[in-house]
Amino acid sequence: MSKPPQPRRLRSDDYASGPFAPHGRVEIWSEGSVVRLRAEGPFNAESVQAIGLAMAQLFAEAPPKGRFADILVFHGSILATPEALAAFDGFLARMSQAKTAPLAVAYVVGAEVEGRDLMLPVFKRLYDKHRRRFAHFEDEAQAEAWVREQLSADGG
Repeated sequence: MSKPPQPRRLRSDDYASGPFAPHGRVEIWSEGSVVRLRAEGPFNAESVQAIGLAMAQLFAEAPPKGRFADILVFHGSILATPEALAAFDGFLARMSQAKTAPLAVAYVVGAEVEGRDLMLPVFKRLYDKHRRRFAHFEDEAQAEAWVREQLSADGG
């Protein structure tokens, strides 16, 4: 019996360009109706731009079929510069325009992750602004259950 093929994982570092190095990195892959991201901050605008390019490549290669959700697991830090937050705001707007926005987004941010208490309300406001369902958890299993519930409730 053979194992199913592993999904291709894209790394934001492979999409970075420009005069400044990205601070923060993300690995992205798709598992059916869930797009998974492993993120390690802190983040600057260049890292957000690279993440957007990696996400666009993922959608070009393997677009989710139907409604989907994101699960982001943070390590190290969730801190982001004001420029990174502005770039992220633009990224969320472009996803909405392109109709590639997830139905729901779950962040997994353990108590050890730097900037957690400061940044989670900031990210919630951004997701609310762009009409995304957003929740955060300390445990990946809880995030997974919430995402599956959101997809089921929406008929996904």
